[in-house]
Amino acid sequence: MRRRFLVVALFAVLALVAAACGSGATTTTTAAPVTTAAPTTTAAPTTTAAPTTTTEAPPGPKTIIIGTTDTIAEFDSADAYSVRDWEIIRNTGVGLLTFAPGTTDLVPGIAKSYDVSDDGKTYTFHLRDDVKFGDGLALTAPMYVDHINRMLTLDGSGGVGGALGTPYIDTVSAPDDLTVVFQLKDAFGYFPQIVAGAPYIPMDPNQFPQDALVEFPDPPFYGVGPWTVTDYTIGEQMVLEPNEFYFGEKPKVDRIIIKDYSDAQTMALALQNHEIDIAWRTIAQPDLLEQLKGVDGLTVATVPGGSIRYLIINHALSPTDDSNVRKALAYALDRDDIVDRVSGGTWEPLYSMDPPGFLGANEAFDTMYGSPNLDKAKEALTAAGYSESNKLELQLSFPPQHYGGTVSDTMQVLKEQFEATGMINVTLNSQEWSTYIGAVIGGADYTVSLLGWFFDYPDPSNYLEPFTLNGGLGTMVTDPDTGKPLSDEAANLVDLLKQAATSTDQAKRADLYGQAQDVYADLVVTIPMWFEAEHVVYWDNISGSPTDANPESLNIGPSFDFNYNLLDITG
Repeated sequence: MRRRFLVVALFAVLALVAAACGSGATTTTTAAPVTTAAPTTTAAPTTTAAPTTTTEAPPGPKTIIIGTTDTIAEFDSADAYSVRDWEIIRNTGVGLLTFAPGTTDLVPGIAKSYDVSDDGKTYTFHLRDDVKFGDGLALTAPMYVDHINRMLTLDGSGGVGGALGTPYIDTVSAPDDLTVVFQLKDAFGYFPQIVAGAPYIPMDPNQFPQDALVEFPDPPFYGVGPWTVTDYTIGEQMVLEPNEFYFGEKPKVDRIIIKDYSDAQTMALALQNHEIDIAWRTIAQPDLLEQLKGVDGLTVATVPGGSIRYLIINHALSPTDDSNVRKALAYALDRDDIVDRVSGGTWEPLYSMDPPGFLGANEAFDTMYGSPNLDKAKEALTAAGYSESNKLELQLSFPPQHYGGTVSDTMQVLKEQFEATGMINVTLNSQEWSTYIGAVIGGADYTVSLLGWFFDYPDPSNYLEPFTLNGGLGTMVTDPDTGKPLSDEAANLVDLLKQAATSTDQAKRADLYGQAQDVYADLVVTIPMWFEAEHVVYWDNISGSPTDANPESLNIGPSFDFNYNLLDITG
């Protein structure tokens, strides 16, 4: 089968699923003769005629200022692996494919079309011939291949290549200047969704050398997207101005400034004082949102998408290596209580890691545990050898500042719920994020930990495989080095996920993912807790594109892409 470009609704069309358990990429590059043709080091656009659109001087700089409490880790798409990093990379760059604003529908990016081989293992992308970086350098297919090989081979702290590159790609090559060919390790039907991600956005080879990662290049930071980062100070602010060589729709304003804030309260105050025009990521406190809703001229919009929160349960450490202990926690958890007391009802209880609306999603944890059920929780604790006079000592670990200022309240409620069994003593362990995340994922320190997750690509596999395969981000249901399942039930789960990965039948995939969620819940690999929507708050002189999806949330939709080039300001 060969097919041309398909603009699809992802949840309906996603086909094969990756068994993302591979590691150690084979990154043979069948480079075309021009692969290493180094781009000219001069940034001068004299070799590439500049667009001739500026016949009239603009009346004045139109500037929009965005506030955020999120932090940026790096700009290099070959390694960056956080929401904030990806937002900047997506505004300064474009992938082979991209998401239509406000949706998860795929549309052409720097590739005008692509073909898939009959066996589903070879993807051939045909590049546009007018793609240039902000310094005027024309993008070629060999340059793109070099970028992918940077992502596959350079070992950075972000680790995105090992998660979203090497499990899928066998080789990548450029038979000519406008053709990129991926040879995959298996038939991954959702590979188009993967290449739409930030790791597949090319970096300017004048700033990002082939043999090294560059977390923060000296500004200006050029990409092939609508914006160039012209200045930034880490932890303070970033300035973006239009890329005059961008092939797509030009930005409506002359400058975007992003200001960093240490907390949501300070950012909200800056918004009310008109020091910023938009507050974005993250205001989660319900009382603060209610306060802003009462301010005349402000819009508080809920983004139709968001992230999930869950407990990582370490299966290799005592006491959570005991299945009765894990089940007791699943029985004792009261999601509605957390949602009501911490979010004021603005979150949604979550009963599977696969959120509602995704292929095969069910509510396995609700079906299996009907929580809260303290009688069942006590039965499980008794089976594990605990009693009211011999209580389970349990440590709950969490990063207090990382998820918008509600985490400490959540953990206090969890402590109360678990201790309501009368058979558990809870100790809360607060840790700074940079220390915390490595300890959780490493699987050597914490038994029960809170984390959040937002998909890398919109498919159920991305909500189940990361917590199961290759150590499971600290669940340790499989060996982190060999990938070997550490129990028969874990082996069954891995097998179901791999069957779903290679099936082309959507109904079969849905059934397999349903079975996988049941096994996942019985194992208590993690404990899903709630789905948390994001909010964007802005003044009434700010607007997005009225012709694209979700204009009320400034066209931020389920893909979570915030396209600055669609923003406008009046007055």
